[in-house]
Amino acid sequence: MQQGYYDDFAKYAKKVDPQLLRNTLAAVVHQSGQKFVYSRVDGGYRTEEVKEALRLLRDAGIIIPVQMSAANGLPLGAQVNPKFTRYDYLDTGLLLRVLAMNYDDDSELTRLILAGEAPDLVNKGIVAELTVGLELMKSSNPQSKYDLFYWENLEKNATSEVEFVIAKNAKCLPIEVKAGTSGKMKSLRIFMNKKGLTVGIRSSLENFGLLEVSDTDSTELPLRRVIGILPLYAVWRLPDLSLPE
Repeated sequence: MQQGYYDDFAKYAKKVDPQLLRNTLAAVVHQSGQKFVYSRVDGGYRTEEVKEALRLLRDAGIIIPVQMSAANGLPLGAQVNPKFTRYDYLDTGLLLRVLAMNYDDDSELTRLILAGEAPDLVNKGIVAELTVGLELMKSSNPQSKYDLFYWENLEKNATSEVEFVIAKNAKCLPIEVKAGTSGKMKSLRIFMNKKGLTVGIRSSLENFGLLEVSDTDSTELPLRRVIGILPLYAVWRLPDLSLPE
């Protein structure tokens, strides 16, 4: 299928350079999980040319933008920083193919990753993140599909990032993604503290559950925060998930 996309690009040669589309799509795949950098598209293309290629790939449904939002409240789209955008590929199996993971059955490899049975795969975190993003889109109401957003702490020397932030029950809901069963949720807790949120989601290889954590706000008062554990395979249940107020 990947080669099929590349072959189809030639049909639009009168409107756009097919090689530009190929190189841009390859750059999206190799920058998965990161802020997209235009200069990393091979071929020496101008930024505006790459932006147009990204628009065409997005309109064709081949890539999905995940925009950075300040997430100080709703709507998330009103607080987007246009300098920071990730792009997700439309399929985990195709992503693995492009990254030269020539496995006999791509769906089986994805299953192994989600079941925690692929310990040697260095990019399993990217696959887990992509899986969650795609499931968020698939499981949302067709009349009001999620636009995908993430949050990054832009303060000097900060490295905090929350993979997804969505709107649920008229509030911001942060979603941290892990490809394993461990982690301190530092970024998630920093985000919740900064935004005064009491509920968050951790999607990982753990089973369903709730974690209660105690943090402090700007007044140094202890606050009870609840983090819901949602297995990677069950992200589609998020729209119907009952969360504490």
